[in-house]
Amino acid sequence: MARVDWLPQPRRRPERQAQAPRIPPRTPQPAPTTEPGSPATTGWWPPAVLVFAVALALALLLTPKAAEPRRVSGVASAQPTVKATATPQPEPAALPEGVPVTETGAGSWHVVPGPGRDIGAGPKILTYTVEVEDGVDLRGFDHDVDTILADPRGWAGVTFRRVDANPAVRISLTTPGTARRPDLCGFTIPYDSSCRLARERRVVVNLARWLRGAHSYDGDLAGYRAYAINHELGHALGHGHVGCPAPGAPAPVMMQQTFGLSNTYLAHLNRAEPGAAGKVEPDGAVCRPNPWPR
Repeated sequence: MARVDWLPQPRRRPERQAQAPRIPPRTPQPAPTTEPGSPATTGWWPPAVLVFAVALALALLLTPKAAEPRRVSGVASAQPTVKATATPQPEPAALPEGVPVTETGAGSWHVVPGPGRDIGAGPKILTYTVEVEDGVDLRGFDHDVDTILADPRGWAGVTFRRVDANPAVRISLTTPGTARRPDLCGFTIPYDSSCRLARERRVVVNLARWLRGAHSYDGDLAGYRAYAINHELGHALGHGHVGCPAPGAPAPVMMQQTFGLSNTYLAHLNRAEPGAAGKVEPDGAVCRPNPWPR
């Protein structure tokens, strides 16, 4: 079949050509009228340069003031003083802290058998037994007593002879509760102590003091034990209480060193038991501890 070309064909629109943008004509500017070297010709300084210039100027202005010594005006006020807390001093006559103590025993005593030998070489012979209250478990008390009596610093002119029966003196280790009984040491002066009972020919050695000592001996337990034995046997030999002879002197063994080393303190303490301190004057004299008669 023959091709038919008579059908109408669509018209093609002519493509638009890209046109260049129109640039308006430049208007001529008048020539600058400023002089060379002015800001208008050279441009503005950058901000950093301006900041540096200002800081430099301020530094030059303030340098003389900074170099001057600084003066502080006003009146100094007193600062509060910090007070050190003082350690409370113990009561001189009080029992020191220490090991546990059996408070009260059975109120009866048993004799500790001894070697039966003489101690010392004096013309006067004093026989003694060593006893411990029933209910007290303490070994070595008899050995300590013998050692103290054998010391050459002890009582002169006396030979101590340890026996098991019929003694002139019974050295009895006693609990504090038993010692406080009115028929023994009592407790009129309310501090534990040892004592001598002439009617029973007994020296009561307080167990609490034997184990803890006294503040006047400042922890010297061996020294205090020597003092306790020598002091109470001094009563058995006929010696009474005395005071401190002079400030700083060694305390006489017959001074009440268990309670303290000051005459004034002892005189005040013994007001509760008139005559107990003997001729102790409240003169302020304070001695050093001393457990020996010589």
